[in-house]
Amino acid sequence: MYVEIEAPEIQEYGQGFPRFWLKSIFIASVSTQYQVNALASTYVRLVESAIVEYNLGVSRLQEFWSTHTSLNLGAMHRSGSHFETCLSNMYRATNCFRKLRRSRDALAIALNTDRPAFASDAVAGRFKDMRNDIHHMEELVLDGRIKEGDSFALRPDGPETPHPSETGQTIKRIDRLVIGVREIQFSELSTWLKEMAGVAEKIAAYGPDSTPRNVGDAG
Repeated sequence: MYVEIEAPEIQEYGQGFPRFWLKSIFIASVSTQYQVNALASTYVRLVESAIVEYNLGVSRLQEFWSTHTSLNLGAMHRSGSHFETCLSNMYRATNCFRKLRRSRDALAIALNTDRPAFASDAVAGRFKDMRNDIHHMEELVLDGRIKEGDSFALRPDGPETPHPSETGQTIKRIDRLVIGVREIQFSELSTWLKEMAGVAEKIAAYGPDSTPRNVGDAG
C-alpha cells in the first residue's frame, strides 16, 4: 500500500498575532466594553492555538507514515490528540466570533463587512457535532455503548483505491478526519483556519495604532 497525505500545513502564522497583543498591552484595547475585549482576546488566543495544534497534528501524521523501522503508534496517537484540540478550539473561537458580530460595539460593524464560511450555520454546526462526538465518546466507552468495530477516537483517514499500474497494490489517500459517521477534510480545515486568521488580523488592525512605548518610559 502506498500512502499519500493530503494535509496542507499552515505556515503564514507561525508567530501568531503579535500586533494584537502589543496593541492591547501597550496602546489600547479594541473596545471600551470589557466583554467585547474579553471576546476578542479569547478569539485571537483560540485561533493561535488551533493553528499550532493543526500543524502539530499534520507533523505527527507525517512522522507516523515516514517511520519505516518501527510501528510509531505514539506519533499517530499524538496526531489525533492535536487534531481534537484544534477542532475544539475552532468551535470555541467560532462561538466568540459570532457573539462579537452581534455585539453593540463599533468593532461589530468592522466584523460584519465579510461573511467568512467558518461562521456560517452549516460550518459552525459541523464544528459543534465533531466537538460533541469527541467530548462525549468517553461516556459511550464508560457505559458500554461502544460496539465492536465502532470508532472510539478521532482519526486521520481517507479512501484506498487500486494502484493504476501495479497489480494488487493500492494507494491510501489520507485527506480527512473521521469520528463515527462524521468527517472533515484537511483542505476544509486549512481553509477555515486561514479565514479565522484573517479575522484575527482584522481585529488586530482595528482601533488606535502607533509604535508601542517601552514599559519604563515616562507617560
